[in-house]
This record gives sequence, C-alpha cells and structure tokens, in this order.
Amino acid sequence: MSNNWKWVRMLLLFLLCFAMQTTVAEWLSIFGAGPDFIIILIVSIAIKHGPAAGVLWGFLAGFTQDIYAPVEWLGANMISYTVLGFLVGQLEERFLTLNLPAKVGVLGFGFFLCDMLYFFLTGLEKDVVTNLFFSKTIPECVYTMVVGAVVFHLSIGKPKKHV
Repeated sequence: MSNNWKWVRMLLLFLLCFAMQTTVAEWLSIFGAGPDFIIILIVSIAIKHGPAAGVLWGFLAGFTQDIYAPVEWLGANMISYTVLGFLVGQLEERFLTLNLPAKVGVLGFGFFLCDMLYFFLTGLEKDVVTNLFFSKTIPECVYTMVVGAVVFHLSIGKPKKHV
C-alpha cells in the first residue's frame, strides 16, 4: 500500500474514532464511564508506527478535542495526548514487540498518564483530582483497557505459516 493511502486510511480511522468518541462512547457508558476511543487510537498508532507518528496523531487528536469541547483550558488535551504519543512510541522502539497483555498494560498506563497530566495542566485542586481519579479515571481506564484489548486482538494478524 502506498504511503499516501496509509495516511488517508489513518485520517479516516481518526475521524471514525472521533465520531465514535462523541457519540457511541456516551451510549456505551456504564455509570457515567465510557471507553476512550481516541486514546486507544493514539496508543495503537504509536505502538505500530513509533514516536513521530504518535506525536503527530496525539497532537491532532488533542487539538481537535480542545477545539470541539467547551473547555477553558485550551491546549491541555493537546499537550497530554502529544506526550502520550511520544512516550508510547518510545516504549515500542525500545522493546520492539509487545504482546497483547503488554499492549493493554501500556494502554492503561497511557490513560492514567493522560488524565494526570490533564489534571496537572488545568490546575485542579488536590481534593478535586482525588475525587475525579476515583470516580472518573479508574472506571474509564478499566473500560478503555477492555475495549482496547478487543481492538488489539482484532487488529493482530494471524501468524504466517512457513511452508
């Protein structure tokens, strides 16, 4: 597949994930916690294509969410998603291949990292962060890890048999 089509495919995948995040995630929410399709996408791209692609798509995703969402902290999502894309991409370069449980673990770590960085950048008070951590971060992280495990499992190709 040519390089241009790969980028077009990734852009369409990004648009699909963003649409799912703004519609389907709310329908799938359980007690107010829903999966984060954007973080799953950024982690997937960074694992597969490295830190440069992770930074690019993390920046694009965060910028899009900052503009779309009515938030007074413009740039907080952009910074946290860009950092996520870079760190996950670096991790993949260091370890070369990650199996399914390791990918899900990286996804969970990335989710925590994004939320904590976002809370830090927005300057929330300690008691507010603690409340959000237990009421929002942990349930959404677990849900995202479950959905991410399914996505990672479906995206792993069958091993090639040598004849």
